[in-house]
Order: sequence, then structure tokens, then C-alpha cells
Amino acid sequence: MIEVRFLRKSGNLISFTYEGHADYDEYGKDIVCAAVTAQCMMAYNGLDEVLKVKNKIDLHEDGGYLSVSIDGADTSEKKDAQVIMETLLLGIKAIKLQYGHFINLIEEEV
Repeated sequence: MIEVRFLRKSGNLISFTYEGHADYDEYGKDIVCAAVTAQCMMAYNGLDEVLKVKNKIDLHEDGGYLSVSIDGADTSEKKDAQVIMETLLLGIKAIKLQYGHFINLIEEEV
């Protein structure tokens, strides 16, 4: 099962982490893992390459883990980044609606 965790501070999303494998299908054919990974990497690339938001990333090369935090970003950067972060959350929720048995979605206020 994939676990996707979003952390909020004062109502704003400050980080997301995904960990694990969905086990929906065999490696290379797992559409749930592919969908979650694609959305998370798209969000990371938008934050890093498009908005140039200062962030911390932890990525395991073998897959199955990505953690991105924008908590250290400037206030103006965080405001723009919320669009990407909230869009990612909506995308993960949409995947969970279809494949709920393979995704554990957690939202926490810190």
C-alpha cells in the first residue's frame, strides 16, 4: 500500500511524502504507483523548476519514496506554491476514490 502524507502549518500545505508500493499489479504494470509517482514528481518539478521554491527533497533511487518540504521557503514563495500543493492533494484524492484499497492518504496539521 502507498502512504501519502500531507502536512499543514497554519492551514497551508508545507510538505508531502509518499512511501511504499501499491501492489495493484506487478512491477512495471502498476498503474496506481505510476499515477501517484507521476503526480508527485510533477508537483516537485513545478515547485523546483517553475516556481524556483526553496525546498528539501529526499528521494530513494529504487523508487517507493519521495519527500518534499517547502517549510523553509520564503513567505511569497509559499503562497505561490500552495496552488501546486493543493492541486497535488486533489489529484491524490482522485486516485484514492478509484483505488482506495491501495492508497492510505493522511492529512495532518503540525
